[in-house]
Amino acid sequence: MFKKTAAIVILTSGIVLYASNAIGGSETAAPAPTPAPIILHEATVISALRSEARIVAPTGKVTKTISQQDENFWGHRVYKMTVNGSFVLGVDTQDIVVSVEGNTITVRMPQPKVVSLDLPYDEMTLTEQKSLLRKELPDDELKALYTKAEKAVRKDIAQDRDVQAKAERQMEQAVEQIIVKINGVSQVIFQ
Repeated sequence: MFKKTAAIVILTSGIVLYASNAIGGSETAAPAPTPAPIILHEATVISALRSEARIVAPTGKVTKTISQQDENFWGHRVYKMTVNGSFVLGVDTQDIVVSVEGNTITVRMPQPKVVSLDLPYDEMTLTEQKSLLRKELPDDELKALYTKAEKAVRKDIAQDRDVQAKAERQMEQAVEQIIVKINGVSQVIFQ
């Protein structure tokens, strides 16, 4: 009987000891596993950027006046054309160059270019000064003058440092917003 009682006491104390450890006794909990480091690849960043075909800056307004004059036997002719419109600057995402070092993304942006230019042909103003013997400007010359004005506007926008700098800042912000959404990115640097 003594052996039976001793066996019951030992068995009962083992169950009590096991239960106390399971509830939160002296046994320590296993440490939480450390997450694996996130390794970024250029392809991940490029894929995120290519989700947008083009990064654009807000529009701007433009006015340009150009003139054309000629003289011949029948007299002189001077035309001044003024065009008004709006433009949008932007870059194609395929032209953005990225490099990855650890969790830092370095981005090299191309110079913003005119991606949209709206100079309504029917809203241009044309003033003329001509001698009585000269005919009016033919349509083909008028269209050529309009094309010349459009090229001059594109050139002026490309050379306007303030417009370019503003567009660069706005596009860098847009690119950064896309890139920081990628899991693991700690810093975005623009060159």
